[in-house]
Amino acid sequence: MAIGYSTILIVAAALALGCAAVLSIISRRKHRAKACAQCGKRSSHGYSRAGKAERNETVPLCVDCLLKQLDEDYCTYDGKAVVVQPVAELPCYVFRPKQDWSEAVRNDLEGILASLEAQCRSCGQPPRYAWVNALEAAPVTKLPSLGIRQSLLTAANAHPVALCARCTVRRIEHSLTAQEGGYLEICGPYGGDDGVVTGMGY
Repeated sequence: MAIGYSTILIVAAALALGCAAVLSIISRRKHRAKACAQCGKRSSHGYSRAGKAERNETVPLCVDCLLKQLDEDYCTYDGKAVVVQPVAELPCYVFRPKQDWSEAVRNDLEGILASLEAQCRSCGQPPRYAWVNALEAAPVTKLPSLGIRQSLLTAANAHPVALCARCTVRRIEHSLTAQEGGYLEICGPYGGDDGVVTGMGY
């Protein structure tokens, strides 16, 4: 039986709407710009002391004030962490302690931190962070199930980079300033447990 032209148009429209819906789900929900809570300038991101904050618990901060806060968080953190480069498509960039992750992530975390180089690759100071490059969101979203190595370190030349706190924040700054839009939530490492800082969506 021949399919009418109007039927084809209806099916095409439904497919287009479906694709748009999928894209809206996976795309980053933008941070709504407010006045920075510390200096009054236009805010770029929402900051929280710990991950999974409610929307009304995040503090709006401009980039400059956010980086000062992250510098304090990374410098005063008592543990060690793997830090995945921020990617633009995910709405949150947060720390999770080791116990919150799957066995695959915990095993990779322990192995990477155990083999951390003795000096920061950028300045020579003692390192506490292992930086992992990430250029797009898709591999990052697979990290919770596949682990760090299988999701982000499969290439032969992909290796974590040992960094001190300040050099880690500088790399985060470079990534944030190259992106458009803002994170709904960013939090630095906290407490004394080792963990992972990465982009997430929830």
